[in-house]
Amino acid sequence: MQQPITRIRRSWTEKPRSTRILTYVLIPAGVVLLVEGLRLDSSNWWTGHDYLLNIYSAATGVCFGVPAALLLFNKLASDQDTARQARLALARAGAEATQFQRALLSVFSAADLTDLTAKVTDLRDQITGIRDLPADASSRDQDMERFLADFDTLLPSPLGRPRRSLRSFPTHYSAEWAPVDDWRTRVQSRWNILYNEVRPNLPGNGWIAADSDTAAQQALDRLLLSGRNPWRADQSDGAAVKAMQYFLRDVTALCGAATALNTYT
Repeated sequence: MQQPITRIRRSWTEKPRSTRILTYVLIPAGVVLLVEGLRLDSSNWWTGHDYLLNIYSAATGVCFGVPAALLLFNKLASDQDTARQARLALARAGAEATQFQRALLSVFSAADLTDLTAKVTDLRDQITGIRDLPADASSRDQDMERFLADFDTLLPSPLGRPRRSLRSFPTHYSAEWAPVDDWRTRVQSRWNILYNEVRPNLPGNGWIAADSDTAAQQALDRLLLSGRNPWRADQSDGAAVKAMQYFLRDVTALCGAATALNTYT
């Protein structure tokens, strides 16, 4: 926490130069007039000089009143400007949060963010369950078939036919990768605008919770990198399952951040 003197000094240096100059000139002049007026009053010099006394009193009042009025006016103007900037920042946050959510949804067949979150979470849980199964488990093929059907519903293949296995993702890389890579670029771009341009201008401590922020940052840093990209995974089942699990984890984290940003929409 800043010391009061530091805050006062900073507030003073932020005042308009004309206000500071007038304050430097008028306040000392007012003190001189006040002291001299009291001295003359103690000697009864003002008796018979009523008109001069009124002028002298008015001048003394001006020396103190003008700086006080200017400082008050500057404070009110500063508060109004701060409030206006806060409204603009919140309005932009709402607009950019909406753009981020649209970018996130763009490649998926989901009605809205809530629908996408529910479907991705279910797929993540399915693939985690498949990964935990023994390689010779009798239900593994059936569980994988169900997973692929649900995944095709959420993210249909550009080839227009169902995916038969996770190992087919790299096989169809040239057809499927371009829209996914474009989606990643849009999502990262929109997040960077939110984080680097919008967040610093939000009033107070405004931003999403630290856990959602951290999870989103990590997800975007690792999204579809080597070992986490189903379209570039090794041909082995284990590597393909692991890459898909990472991909769905990252999308789930992004859904969480997008949901948290509803505060501004």
